[in-house]
Amino acid sequence: MDKKKILVVDDEEIVRYSLVDIVRRHGYDVDDAHSAEEALELFSQKKYHLVLTDLVLEGMGGLELLENIKVISPKTLVIVITGYGSIKTAVTALRLGVYDYLLKPCDEDELIIRIRRALEMQSYGQEQKRIQEVSAITKTTVTLSDRINTPLNIILGNIEMLQISPELDGNKKIHETLTVMEDQIFRIKEVMDKLAHMTTAETKKYTTLRDYEIIDLTASKRDG
Repeated sequence: MDKKKILVVDDEEIVRYSLVDIVRRHGYDVDDAHSAEEALELFSQKKYHLVLTDLVLEGMGGLELLENIKVISPKTLVIVITGYGSIKTAVTALRLGVYDYLLKPCDEDELIIRIRRALEMQSYGQEQKRIQEVSAITKTTVTLSDRINTPLNIILGNIEMLQISPELDGNKKIHETLTVMEDQIFRIKEVMDKLAHMTTAETKKYTTLRDYEIIDLTASKRDG
C-alpha cells in the first residue's frame, strides 16, 4: 500500500522541521512548505491526503490557503496547528471545512492520533462512496442485462434453427459464420453477467492509473 502523503506548512523553520520529523517517523510520506504560496505550487505537482498548516503565515494566510485547497483538491483533509488560537479563528476554520484544530505546542502522540483518525475517516468515506457507486451501476446493469438477454436469446434460437436446417446442410461457410455469431453472442452475455454481478467482480489496481480501479470484463470463461 502506498504511503499517505502529508504536506506540512509553517513559516517557522524549527516548528516545520519538527513536525516533518514527527510525521515521517510514523511512516508517512511528508513534504514541507514555508508559505501558502509554496504549498499551492506543490499541489500543482502532486496530490496530498492531508495538510498540516499554521493559520498565521507570511503572505497568504492559513485560512486563504484552506479555501484554495478545498477548490483544487476537495478530498484533501486539513488540520490546523497554530499558536494564535481563538474561538473566532477556530469557528472560521471549521466553517471553511478544516478537519481538526490544534494549538501549539501540540503533544506528539495527540498529533499522530488526530492524523490517523483523519486518514481513517477519509479512507472509510472513499470506500463507502465506491460501494454506493457500484451498487447504483449494478442496479442499472441488472435491468439492462434482462432487456439485452431477451433479444440475444431470440437470435441464438434462430442460429440454432439455421444450423440444423436441411437447406444449409453441407454449406461450410455459412455454418462457420453462424458459429462465429453464436460465440460472439455468448461473449456479450458473459460481459452482461459480469456487469450485473459487479459487486463480486475481481478488481485490479494499476499503479500507472493511481486512484482508479479497472474491472476486468473482457476475460471470457471460454478463454479459461
